[in-house]
Amino acid sequence: MGRNALCSFYFLGGLAVCLSMPALAQRPTAPLSVQNDRILDPSGRQVFLWGMNVGEKSSSNLHQSWHGPEDFHNLRRWGMNAVRMMIFWSALEPEPGRYDETYLASVDERIGWARDAGLYVILDMHQDLWSAAIPGGNGAPAWATLDGGQPHFTIGDIWSAAYYVSPRVHRVFDNFWNNTPGPDGTGIQERYALAWRHVAARYANRPEVIGFDLMNEPFPGSMIQETAGPLLDALPALLRDVPMPDSLPRFIDSITENPLPPWLLDALDDPGRHRIALETLRPVMGRFERDMLMPTYRRVHRAIREVNATGIIFLEPCVFANVGVPTEIEALCDPDGVRDPQQAYLPHAYDIVTDTPLSGQPSENRLNLIVTQKRRDAERLGMPLLIGEWGAYYGSPKTRDAARMMNRLLEENVCGAFYWEYHRHLERAVYFEVLSKPAPLRLAGALESFSLSPGAGIFSCRWENTSSTGDSLFALPESWPEHGLVITTEPAGLRAVIERDSKDPKTRYVTVSATDAAATTTLTLRISPPVGGERP
Repeated sequence: MGRNALCSFYFLGGLAVCLSMPALAQRPTAPLSVQNDRILDPSGRQVFLWGMNVGEKSSSNLHQSWHGPEDFHNLRRWGMNAVRMMIFWSALEPEPGRYDETYLASVDERIGWARDAGLYVILDMHQDLWSAAIPGGNGAPAWATLDGGQPHFTIGDIWSAAYYVSPRVHRVFDNFWNNTPGPDGTGIQERYALAWRHVAARYANRPEVIGFDLMNEPFPGSMIQETAGPLLDALPALLRDVPMPDSLPRFIDSITENPLPPWLLDALDDPGRHRIALETLRPVMGRFERDMLMPTYRRVHRAIREVNATGIIFLEPCVFANVGVPTEIEALCDPDGVRDPQQAYLPHAYDIVTDTPLSGQPSENRLNLIVTQKRRDAERLGMPLLIGEWGAYYGSPKTRDAARMMNRLLEENVCGAFYWEYHRHLERAVYFEVLSKPAPLRLAGALESFSLSPGAGIFSCRWENTSSTGDSLFALPESWPEHGLVITTEPAGLRAVIERDSKDPKTRYVTVSATDAAATTTLTLRISPPVGGERP
């Protein structure tokens, strides 16, 4: 998924130094719409998307993940209402212009399971290192992997380091962005857009499929080489007054033993130094997004809109945005220059320690900068903000505090989000407490703030009541004991009740109904355990 691609950037930086929801009782029945920075249901209620990434990156089983119907129901019982579901171009179009119905039937099946569980689906055309034709990669078919005979190599144990050093990886991305003709004479980018057109047409009448994530973590190809000079120029400012190993052998040992040595992490914990590092990437990222990524997105957007007028287009920035580089992507428009209203911003957010043994020790300063920048990007774009990937803790028992920190930052920035990823035995993980939690799923108004205190087991939410019709609904996960639970609301005139899904009694939610007296006020909901009672 490329989530640690920028980890590799800092790894190479060290090397450079050395070298120099919807309602839980209802199934989705109509498409969602975007209005400014909110996603709305047909009644005008704000839908907050909280969910999980689901899929299988290995092609050995036609990318069919281990998840079954019960696993999708589990997500709903845990308080979620959406999934970001991976699909793969290689499985979709094994030969130019031929779409594999067997694979699509497996996607249909999983979408059906999500629908039956009451979950919305975002389809993510996934890639890492472009293609399975490259060691460690997945995504594009072999016929669209035009490497020009370039060699492939990488550095160290971080798989995504290949993004930065492999001539083969650089060439295949360059050929895609340049729409180089494939074996049938059609540009491979055009084929990509047509593949998306096929998918969008197939699910045009499936309201549970709410939209399309056009590409996972786009990478700029050989343009990455242009960051080497600025990085070297920035090193004195990055490392000024940073305590470093006092001899060359110790220095070499420090970066050999750990691709993210303590002295480098300490330096980049300072927001000012972190920004300096991000600024070295910003010019290249901006030029890539303007000159390569946006033309590609426009091509895919046109193809999708020919067959599907309502699916939300979820825009991802360049992968460098994962660690906080500001994006320069723009909203998509129709051929007449009219902005498409159905768009949302779906970046990823990872600290540089992700996918390393230090994943349980992220920097709060760096993560705060990263998530805050996502909010600024979304405000500039005038779009809803959802974090498409975060976490990647993989069952580590050392990540509870890291998960609590990230959960708080997501809440402070009022983000919908999708945890990476739904792994086996997730409910046993120390961070499950911030995944299976009360959450605002559908609000008769505009969400202002919400928060979870995991240690105390207290959830609270504030929203501005509007003229939208219907009740407000909140997830009440199975992991929160119902006996003695204290639910309070303000102002007077609110009614809050716990209800169960008629088709799955294990799925619960809190319904808040407002009277006319509360029509224009700020409303609050608080869910907490009884004094001295059991915490969830």
